[in-house]
Amino acid sequence: MTKTIGLFPLLFLAANALFPSDTFQQTCELPEFEWAAYGTRLTGRMYTRRAALLGDSLYAAGYLKSTNAPNKEGFVDIDDDFGVTGPYTKADPTGASAFSITSDLVSYTTEFGSFAQYEVGVVKIDRLTGRPQDVYVYYGEGQDETSGLAAKETTSGRKVLAMSGHFVGSLRRDHSDGTSTTIYNSNAEGTEDYVLHPNAVKNGFDDGFVISANADTGDANWIVRYPSSTKDAETVGVDIDGDGNIYGSGYACNSADDDEVICNGFVAKFAADDGSITWEKSFTDLGAAMWLVYDESDDALYVTGTTSYKGEAADAKLHDLCTYDVCAVTMRLSASDGSVDWMRTLEGSPRWNFFDQTGDIRLASNEDGPYVYVALDDAGENGFVTLDGGTSYAGCKGEDGTLTPEYMVNRNKVVTAEDCPPASDFVTRQSDDALPASNAASGAFCGTGHDAVDSCIIKYHKYSGFPIWG
Repeated sequence: MTKTIGLFPLLFLAANALFPSDTFQQTCELPEFEWAAYGTRLTGRMYTRRAALLGDSLYAAGYLKSTNAPNKEGFVDIDDDFGVTGPYTKADPTGASAFSITSDLVSYTTEFGSFAQYEVGVVKIDRLTGRPQDVYVYYGEGQDETSGLAAKETTSGRKVLAMSGHFVGSLRRDHSDGTSTTIYNSNAEGTEDYVLHPNAVKNGFDDGFVISANADTGDANWIVRYPSSTKDAETVGVDIDGDGNIYGSGYACNSADDDEVICNGFVAKFAADDGSITWEKSFTDLGAAMWLVYDESDDALYVTGTTSYKGEAADAKLHDLCTYDVCAVTMRLSASDGSVDWMRTLEGSPRWNFFDQTGDIRLASNEDGPYVYVALDDAGENGFVTLDGGTSYAGCKGEDGTLTPEYMVNRNKVVTAEDCPPASDFVTRQSDDALPASNAASGAFCGTGHDAVDSCIIKYHKYSGFPIWG
């Protein structure tokens, strides 16, 4: 996480030096970097939350706002509220030869709180040179919080950006044909109430949103409100497949009849053409789903989540695969219909906070092999936690009754009956003869790292979910 202060509310670095993965360094020194780009205007601020690469461009998305306000004394409306300058390099540390771009932002009143000023913003930078290229702004009354970002060139050659988050009032996006689409929070009553946010005043029940846009221009292909809620909702993470379909994961919280708030996780697929729901899967035993990544090699999704919306035992759900008060979750789903292939659980959970980090999930490189890497904040912070939890393992059962678990049969694919040798039977993960995850004895664990380390990074075999290390 990059913290920025003073004149530089936005900072991008392109590093060319990496610390060895097994070396811990507690230092305030920055590694060498090829270039840096800074936000250099006091009248605009951006909190970057997510980045994505596509071709020679770096996209960074986050909360973007004008710090100007018409109810402030001496207010003067300007058309260059926010700006980015770069590159700054070792050869040009003052940016004497740098380029700058600016963007006009709406200056909202602060009478409903400063949180109501935020927009959805994406900065586009040439990743090879560090030169800023554009700023895409998606405007709306009330707070608009950005969390998810993905970029991809489809098989047809379209360059697509996907953005997600949640919003309180309205959110508008302009299209390439000069028209625009505005979505409204489902709790809006047509009065000033809909711009309020719980962190600002008193109201502000959030709905989630997903935007598909042209990565070259920022023009929206479509924008949808999803999910709706009567309390809080967010599409946290997004990714894109080769056809331009977008996958989203997150949570929806609704008030029950007895004023109890019930939060469920979800994963959904949004159609490339118009954002309509192709399929959606609700997880009533999760408080939230969080991040996801799409694997085009076998049309699968990998998703993180938690059994607790707040990340605490007090509001944790009962889950068949969680034997603790609260669990962090990683799972593999079919991208075709959302069916769950396997799920791994471990003690602990990311705790939600406005600027906290919940983690991430990423596919390994082809050179590394068929693995997925997961980061989970706050997991293992109280000591040793085993990673041998969750779905049982399929395998091949020999004539002598010995089961060879799937991760030992073939690590390069999802194991099926065809992979079992003659005179042996294929055992499914749901069978009574399957190997319980607790018996796998992988030796992988978290919670014994350096002092005050409160997060867990895990390497899983993607086809079986077998933990390699933590």
